[in-house]
Amino acid sequence: MATSLQAETQLSQALQCPICLETFTRPKVLPCGHTYCASCLQSHINNKVNHSKLAQACFPCPVCRMDTLLSDPNICIEQWAESLPVNSIVSSLIEVSARQKEVYHCDQCIKQGKELLATYFCKDCDRSMCMSCMQFHDGFPSLGRHYIISVSDGAQSCFVTPDMSTIATCNKHSKKRIKFFCGDHETPCCNTCVILEHRKCERVITVDDMLKSFDVNKKSNEIEANLNMFENHLKQITHKIKENSDTIQKDKADILQQIHSIKARLIAKLQKLEDDVIAALETNFKSESSNLQTQDLDGQTLITAIGNDRTQLNLVMNHGSVVQKVIMLHNLDQNRSRYLRAITEYQKDIKDIRIRFDVDKTLTAYVDNISELGKINILCKHINLTSPCLQAFETNLRQARGTEPLISPLKDRKAVKVSEFKVKVSSDMNVCHITDILHLSDARILIVDCNNYKMKLFGENRKCQESTKFQERPWSACMLSETEVAVTIPAQKAIHIIQIKDKMRKKREITTRFECWGVALVQGQLVITTNGHIILILDMHGNEIKIVQMDTSDSKRQLKPIFIKADTTNSAMYISYDTAHKLRAYSMTWDALFTYTNQDLQNAAGIDIDREGNIYLCGYNSHCVQQISAEGKIIKTLLSKKEENVYPLSITFKNGTERFCLSYGNCDVVEVYQLQFSQK
Repeated sequence: MATSLQAETQLSQALQCPICLETFTRPKVLPCGHTYCASCLQSHINNKVNHSKLAQACFPCPVCRMDTLLSDPNICIEQWAESLPVNSIVSSLIEVSARQKEVYHCDQCIKQGKELLATYFCKDCDRSMCMSCMQFHDGFPSLGRHYIISVSDGAQSCFVTPDMSTIATCNKHSKKRIKFFCGDHETPCCNTCVILEHRKCERVITVDDMLKSFDVNKKSNEIEANLNMFENHLKQITHKIKENSDTIQKDKADILQQIHSIKARLIAKLQKLEDDVIAALETNFKSESSNLQTQDLDGQTLITAIGNDRTQLNLVMNHGSVVQKVIMLHNLDQNRSRYLRAITEYQKDIKDIRIRFDVDKTLTAYVDNISELGKINILCKHINLTSPCLQAFETNLRQARGTEPLISPLKDRKAVKVSEFKVKVSSDMNVCHITDILHLSDARILIVDCNNYKMKLFGENRKCQESTKFQERPWSACMLSETEVAVTIPAQKAIHIIQIKDKMRKKREITTRFECWGVALVQGQLVITTNGHIILILDMHGNEIKIVQMDTSDSKRQLKPIFIKADTTNSAMYISYDTAHKLRAYSMTWDALFTYTNQDLQNAAGIDIDREGNIYLCGYNSHCVQQISAEGKIIKTLLSKKEENVYPLSITFKNGTERFCLSYGNCDVVEVYQLQFSQK
């Protein structure tokens, strides 16, 4: 019973749409293998697709973000989901599951008024049976070959695992069985598919011939082991994410405690300083006030004495005898000299007195200079979560891509233009010159517009959301984190760190000794190409860690390294040299790996690497994009624009996909391309 319930739960989860989390309704399958309800998928398409100027019907998978290209670009967007093939396996499983949930009792016994639990189910008769009825059923020779499935005794819901052999039908032609496999398009197909769609394909083989090339059980066990490995590895990563979540939650609480502690200490210190100053103020005020009272008393005494003498003088002069007048005048004449001496001595101590508060200069400077209580820093340390098993699997997968006949590598595909979008905005004064493009994890795009001194942020609808302007021309950019971008400003010999979390704003600036052009983040360090023979390696604060002297066999004028791209998977860095018309590859320890030149390459410009390690190099004046192997050999000229007289400048792949953006010099449009199979 437990096994039956477990199988039922697993099937229920497998039949659940990743978008609505309900059982699939009209399940539609994408080329990447993911399945969704038709209505859910159409809602996703409506939200993600820019309806204007579609060069080709295309939208990303909601889960893996792989692009789906519709064969007919003329289908209106509202019908895209319906035009996709039905997942016949999922549809059949839903039908079987629904039918099985209705099976509870023996059908024959119910007709006889009995309610016995069914223990068997005949798929040919489409009937559930108890033990007695099953024995009666087997008693007929004509029914002996029917397909009987056992149901667990006592199970309340007679759930049985569906027979997958009955649902291997074609997604496009539901009544046709899968009999062939097309290696050119990596898809199973029926007879009708082969005739209508794959008659010109070179690698169409029967399923039987395909199965002869490998052991099905061995391959199944191998894939199941890989899936278990992926699941376990992802569980380790999510466990680490949970640890990080718990850690930063604790860090937040600790920082809040620190802030409150600092605030309390500052308040206590300021209170003590305030008390000391007030006490000193009171002491000085009392002292000076007492001195002033004494001086005032002395002055009032002199005034009284002088007043008394003046009164006596008036009385004597009006009523005294001649002798009294002579004596009074004699005495007052002597008092005049004494008063003069007393006043002279008295006024020596009279001063203008003010009480002022002279703030401590150290405190004043601190208050004037302090702009924040402290800095909140995110300390990110790269950790290696790749298991040896995962690395071995990746190595084997890379090797298999060169030998597996049914897998078409990216080097065998052509670039097809799927859309384009305008990058010029109303405030631009000049024609755009897009020197770098960055794909953000949330499907937005950052572009560096050299001619208009801007970096612009475009939303999923490819409309400009906002921009930031520089005083000098920006050139190259790289992501430092989900919310920070480094942008080089060659004329200023500076790197601006731009925050893009809420609104774009300059967070800080790093100055360099040389003109800085290309920039890449490699193992937590900034690697900068300069206008000479020097490569600068800086920490995230702008401190020089190391300088690398490049090969000086070329003159400085010839070198001019303008773009750098790091492929951390292959542990290599690639630098393009404009006037030298070449690409050089270096290891992470700056050992030269190879130098790439080509007679059809002029003025090497933008670089990027696809998920298989192939290198893509823009030839500015040769009007082309070349595809180069990881060993530095030309694969093919992917795009040639000579006849259109345009100048490829920057190329950037969307992470993990086969889609890339391509910009041109002095052009207001960015084109979007997809690597896909050539139609035979």
